[in-house]
Amino acid sequence: MDAVLTAALQSAPQLGIGGVAVWLVVLLLRRESSSEERHTVELKRVNDAHDAELSELRADIAALRKQVDDLQLKLDIEREERRKAEDSAAEVLRRSGGGSS
Repeated sequence: MDAVLTAALQSAPQLGIGGVAVWLVVLLLRRESSSEERHTVELKRVNDAHDAELSELRADIAALRKQVDDLQLKLDIEREERRKAEDSAAEVLRRSGGGSS
């Protein structure tokens, strides 16, 4: 790049002001194009990382939902067993006559 700049500066008197202005515009457009490419690559990298993180979080959420559903089922079974045990205890108490004072 330095060689191009040196050559352009040496030929500046031959190019005139218009030539130098055109050369500067071309140089700026090249630089902008390179910057856009780097920006595009960086955005793609960030988006890929974001997509990977989202996939991992979705998998974690699915696993946690399954765990919550399993625990809810166990809790429902425990509550049903407790109700049956309380009903049995109340029935035994009624039959033995210990329920009334």
